[in-house]
Amino acid sequence: MMRPFDVENLINKYGDVVSSFFQYMPDMVFLMSVEEGTRFRYVLMNPSAMQASGLTEAAYGKLIEEVNLPEKAENLNSMYRKAIKEGKPCYHTNYGEVIGESLLTPIYNSEGVCTHVLTVARDITERKLLEDKLEYLAYHDVLTGLPNRRLLQDRMKQAMSQARRTGSLAAVLYLDCDYFKDINDTWGHEVGDEFLRSLAKRLSSCVRDNDTVARLGGDEFVLLLTALESPEEASKVAKRVLATLQKPWEIGQHHFSLTMSIGIALYPKDGADSASLLRNADAALYQSKKSGRNQYRFYSPTE
Repeated sequence: MMRPFDVENLINKYGDVVSSFFQYMPDMVFLMSVEEGTRFRYVLMNPSAMQASGLTEAAYGKLIEEVNLPEKAENLNSMYRKAIKEGKPCYHTNYGEVIGESLLTPIYNSEGVCTHVLTVARDITERKLLEDKLEYLAYHDVLTGLPNRRLLQDRMKQAMSQARRTGSLAAVLYLDCDYFKDINDTWGHEVGDEFLRSLAKRLSSCVRDNDTVARLGGDEFVLLLTALESPEEASKVAKRVLATLQKPWEIGQHHFSLTMSIGIALYPKDGADSASLLRNADAALYQSKKSGRNQYRFYSPTE
């Protein structure tokens, strides 16, 4: 329980100070009086609170339900009742068009009765959007929007766990463009970047919704296929990718064709963890390029 505090005496004694503090505080401040621990009346609001809530001084002395729509009133009453029940400051986050974060502090008199609840709230929409953006960038490739290596590894762990539970297979297809460097050298990196974005879309069209297309960097991509019944299903996807990429490319004013080489590793046969699967798929990719490019090869420890 919070230390006893005489709010009414504070306001009477330091009214000018309190008023000045509330007037210029950027956070929204609501002071509510408590009736029988379940009903709450507006005592004081600062300008920020009035602007955000749409209320005016005409709300002073009125119950929450007298000045708010029923649904909002019920939500507010629930918040205040929870604060009193917990008997200590508690946080509440409201998600909507505007994301708000509130600290509700119950205030008790010398007899241990909660007489008021002080709420300090702020709009954290911009902060939350920035946090979401930073989290997205931590797991996605900036250029294509595809999952990056970090997110791919997380999904590989999930795919392997699913395969162990169900007795199915998972496949890692390691893809690398044949002669991609020629595009950058001939027409510049802007054309190369646009090609990679278009390539990401074509690759995504070749897999199911529960599969993953990831970009590791440069022109290296990985397809993670889950819940496969046989290696032939991985072969079908590899053939689909090769056929899709053989269609002509048109980037700006430039027209060209391009192929890919693919290496395939299967779980659990070709690796017990994500690192070994990627390493062996990369080894199979090397054999694919060594054998003439524009093809796919399954990993073989003897090669």
